[in-house]
Amino acid sequence: MHFRYIIYAFVLGQISVKGSFAQQFFDTETIVESIIGEMIEEAEDEFDYSDISERLEFYIRNPIDLNKTDEKELTELYFLSSTQISELLLHRELSGSFISLYELQAIEGFSDQIIQRLLPFVSIRQSVDQSALNFKDGKHDLILRYGRVLEKQKGYLTPERPGQSHYLGTPDRLFVRYRYQLGNKLQFALNMKKDAGEDFFKGDQRSGFDFYSASFFIKDIGKIQNLALGDYSLQLGQGLSLWNGFSFGKGSLVQHVARQNIGLRPYTSANESQYLRGVAATIKFGQIEILPFVSYKKFDGTLSSDSLSFSSIGISGYHRTPAENKNRNSASQLLYGLNVFYNSRNLKVGTMAFQTAFDKPMLPNQQLYNAYAFRGERLTNSSVYYHYTFRNIYAFGESAYSFNSGIGSVNGLIASLSHQLSLVLLHRYYQKDFHSFFSQGFSENTKTINENGLYTGLILNLSPRVEWVGYADYFRFPWMKYQVDGPSSGYDLFSQFVYSPRKTLNITLRYRYRNKEENDALKGPINKLENVVRQQARVEVKYDINDVIQFRNRLELIDYSKGENLKEKGYMAYHDIVFKPLEKAISGNVRIAAFKTDGYNSRIYAFENDVLYGYSSPSYHNTGIRLYTNIRYRLQRNLDFWLRYASFLYADRGISSGLDYIEGNIKSDIRLQLRMQF
Repeated sequence: MHFRYIIYAFVLGQISVKGSFAQQFFDTETIVESIIGEMIEEAEDEFDYSDISERLEFYIRNPIDLNKTDEKELTELYFLSSTQISELLLHRELSGSFISLYELQAIEGFSDQIIQRLLPFVSIRQSVDQSALNFKDGKHDLILRYGRVLEKQKGYLTPERPGQSHYLGTPDRLFVRYRYQLGNKLQFALNMKKDAGEDFFKGDQRSGFDFYSASFFIKDIGKIQNLALGDYSLQLGQGLSLWNGFSFGKGSLVQHVARQNIGLRPYTSANESQYLRGVAATIKFGQIEILPFVSYKKFDGTLSSDSLSFSSIGISGYHRTPAENKNRNSASQLLYGLNVFYNSRNLKVGTMAFQTAFDKPMLPNQQLYNAYAFRGERLTNSSVYYHYTFRNIYAFGESAYSFNSGIGSVNGLIASLSHQLSLVLLHRYYQKDFHSFFSQGFSENTKTINENGLYTGLILNLSPRVEWVGYADYFRFPWMKYQVDGPSSGYDLFSQFVYSPRKTLNITLRYRYRNKEENDALKGPINKLENVVRQQARVEVKYDINDVIQFRNRLELIDYSKGENLKEKGYMAYHDIVFKPLEKAISGNVRIAAFKTDGYNSRIYAFENDVLYGYSSPSYHNTGIRLYTNIRYRLQRNLDFWLRYASFLYADRGISSGLDYIEGNIKSDIRLQLRMQF
């Protein structure tokens, strides 16, 4: 393949800017996509971010009144850090009600970039009196989505012999989403989902869709702040004990290592495992909030041969083969507990206790790294968490205990050392026998267990248009892990420079260095630990050609090594064209990318635009070209249609593996979506 032509096109895209830029994009979809892309820039797993984008879109349609808002409402914007929210509310308390949005420039920690991002979501006009709303004021929102891989995959071929594993259903993906929203007071949500390969109204899926999710959420009923029926999520403390849904990890949003105590939320995502099902309510008595909750649901457990126990909890939600269907809803989980929260201006303290009970014992595989894994039918957790603000210092933390086993603790602070410089410190200590089935605390691991670490971050605003952020994270794992047969350690270094000379031009330079230990690649009775080093460098340029067309360009290089014997390198370059005229019926975007890596270890992830509420970060590896286009067509005022076509064109034949194997060198995917609002 002639990759030099792609690189030439990338370079020409950079130098073709003529210096005259139009007004910055103010399209709502572009704004939301930008925020989601920054939040999941380091994500390596597919996750449904529709709940986040749905909340952001709601506040674009119903801007937050800065003179009436509170911490909980501002937290739902996600991209504002805890310190920024505190500074905004403190400014209002000391200076009185906002008179103009220009006052945001006087708030500590609010750069030009943050203000530009915040403006579409806020106002200083009087909010609508929602107490006077009735059901006729409600808004209905219906989305129908279809998608599939166009090439034939091995799992859909007729089995060559009896008992051979294969997909039971069709390659079609179906999704139906309905919302009824009554201002910010009441919401009803219904999701129905069928994954590729699953049966539909036949076989083991005679009820139609494989996954159904419904939630009813209402706010401000006397002392009841929030009431959730059906599927809901809890995001409490720093995520050590009880946190469902999305949580920030390491990345350029350094201040977001401090989790925001979001509390009770309706569950509206299509993810098939990250939810609770039952009833929960937040009841307020002055400065004290009490949150009782109970949940009961069935889940996919990997059953033992006699089906009397399970070894692990499935999270994929796939039920495509006889083996996957065997584990479908094979175990049940009952959870119940109480959270008590004290909320004052400078000090916020909470404590919780809850128990998780299974209908059959959990017995993980007898591997040495599982020596301290949870075993049994019941687990009781408790924790205490806090947030404290003193002058320019914001302190936060949580200490948790899993009864009859270990403890976990995380503590940190964010300090404004000057108007230009902020410091972030975070220490975590998770014992090897600390357990929680709902933990998403700050961690290098995928689980909040068996880890000690110290994270240090800096944010330097050299000028209103120049920002530098960086962090250093050192971590240790006292016990073995999967594919790490011994205690190990590592560190992660990150540096990013952002220059925005105009509102319509943004230049980002980034470097990341990660070093940690894994088993060597040699086959033998004893595994030796080797250093795995992963270096990535990125340059990214975004600019608006005019008020209709925006260009986005990225070049990323990667260097991977494991010991002295395994070394890989690679690159990925893309050029995006975004076409979004504000008053036209049609809009969309196109990407062309070229990539070349020496293997899967040197893969590169990149955020991709999709149909509304659909986001992804696929991996680019081996050698090939990536093309995709999204087109949105507004049929009527409240009726929109999306079409997305995406394709990988590889230099070698044979794509994916197992039942997803494709014989040729092209893998393409199509999505159609229709949205009706009434």
